[in-house]
Amino acid sequence: MNAPDAEALLQTWDANQGAHLICRALALLDAAWPEVGVEAWSRASIGERDACLLELRETLFGVQLETVADCPGCGERLESSFTTLGIRVQPAVVPPRQASFHLSEQGCDIEYRLPSSGDLLAAVESTSDIAGASEELLRRCVIDARLDGASLDLAKLPSTVMTRLADDMRQRDPGAEVRMALSCPICGHAWSATFDIVSYLWSEIEDWAQRLLADVCVLATACGWSERDILGLSPTRRQIYLDMVQA
Repeated sequence: MNAPDAEALLQTWDANQGAHLICRALALLDAAWPEVGVEAWSRASIGERDACLLELRETLFGVQLETVADCPGCGERLESSFTTLGIRVQPAVVPPRQASFHLSEQGCDIEYRLPSSGDLLAAVESTSDIAGASEELLRRCVIDARLDGASLDLAKLPSTVMTRLADDMRQRDPGAEVRMALSCPICGHAWSATFDIVSYLWSEIEDWAQRLLADVCVLATACGWSERDILGLSPTRRQIYLDMVQA
């Protein structure tokens, strides 16, 4: 990994302010692994993508994670602390692998690939209906479908086969949906919640960028340095100068 420095990360954040969250994830991966390329990342499975984002997060901000959730039972607001090791379900592989898989179900033989960021974007853009987007996502990933050796129109795949296909995809790409076990100390209610590394990491970078720009403003005003000069300082040296200016 070529972890982006402060200036590169800030540029990535700035350039993707109006982009879809999925595109932001691809931009972060491209900044960390430029030799792979955005197109290759867009074809990586969701689990492969998120495993690499988790590795990037560890490099940028460490392994400790903090979340806040409302208890479905009593509404109590709960803070949870955990580590990236506790939610990692598959290793980061660079460059991401691309493979096809086979499923036999109810006489149907299906060759498929795992959903990617490109598939998610296309499915979301095709319809605002969640069920419709899910069906579109599955259909995009089917390479070939046959019934008793004869080619089968995807629209004619039984719903039970589609459900089995979705289950098989989840088993093949376990990192595509990471869930955390939570329990409320007030009412005792236990439930699981999805952890989305894409939105979590981008939110952290958003907060980091705002703080960094505030620091740049202070040092530029006090010392007359350019943004590039200030960003070129290590975090430790930058903080020492800030302490001197604000003393």
